[in-house]
Amino acid sequence: MFNPVSSWSRLMAASLSMTGTCMRAMETLGAANAVIATRTSIIEAAMRSPLTGDHVELAQMVPEKVDAFSRAGSTIVAAWWEAQSLWIGHMQHLGGMALRGRSPTPGEMADLGNRMAELTLDSIDAAARLGSTALAPVHRKAMANARRLKRKASRRAG
Repeated sequence: MFNPVSSWSRLMAASLSMTGTCMRAMETLGAANAVIATRTSIIEAAMRSPLTGDHVELAQMVPEKVDAFSRAGSTIVAAWWEAQSLWIGHMQHLGGMALRGRSPTPGEMADLGNRMAELTLDSIDAAARLGSTALAPVHRKAMANARRLKRKASRRAG
């Protein structure tokens, strides 16, 4: 049975999750900016003097991006399959109701309303989780790179 308090709680939890994802996205952008600035100077130094360039850092640039974005893509595909499964199940239920050869009873209509409300809330929950889990590998890598490169620069300077 539909519970408005529970539904409201789920909507608020999804809202807070999306807000947290937005904050992590902003952190990711800031970290990416710092990493790009640092790595641009590393690339420039390697171009000026190829024998003394930071080849360890240069060799990490592409594989780490491929890894992070592959993980994010896998998460998105898994969430897409989950969403499709939910909707296919709902459409099968609607198809079954339509093929009964009669009008739905009030109880069946109430059940359909509850199913629709639950499916809507599940979809909102899934969207909130999707943003968070898809961003997570990119966020982790960008933040780790920014910290590592900052430590590396401070060791060189000091």
